[in-house]
Amino acid sequence: MNLKKLDNEEIVSVYNNHMKIDFPAQELKPLDVIQKLIKRKIYICYGLYDNDKLLAYAFLITSDLYLLLDYYAVCSECRCKGIGSKFLNMLKEKCKDYEGIIIEVEKIEYAVNESQEAERKRRIDFYKRNGALMTKISSELFNVNFSIMCLLICSIRKDDFIICESLKTIYKQMVPSSLYSKYVKITYDEE
Repeated sequence: MNLKKLDNEEIVSVYNNHMKIDFPAQELKPLDVIQKLIKRKIYICYGLYDNDKLLAYAFLITSDLYLLLDYYAVCSECRCKGIGSKFLNMLKEKCKDYEGIIIEVEKIEYAVNESQEAERKRRIDFYKRNGALMTKISSELFNVNFSIMCLLICSIRKDDFIICESLKTIYKQMVPSSLYSKYVKITYDEE
């Protein structure tokens, strides 16, 4: 298995052949938005390959200290084989110049049914098993409520306030200012 940074042609292929299937349409940024973020040098896309076969992919937004995991998926035929955990650990190594990777997980309490609640719990448990910690930060982004986790790359846990400030910076980079005040809310519970 090898981890590589995706070029534009590979990004287009992953977007059209995988992301459109793996993510609901309302959660998927238009491809041209992703390409604009890449041109601004604030977005990185990685793929995990076995020879020429894509196994998994991760799209991340950058800031000075932290990355935000924007999209992360293991290709459907490769799931339940431990690839997601291996990929996450390889990403940590690849991104060692950052403090950590911020992960948005949909809040369990906003699930509309038991199936969705179970799916959200599984996702949180996956990240916890792989070393991510739940923070005291919550966000609401375009009417979707998230709990914020952080996968530390350096071994020292920073105060959640620093992670919160980095998340604000990241959101401001990707959401136009005309929409930010209306569709972005970040809360930090200091208790």
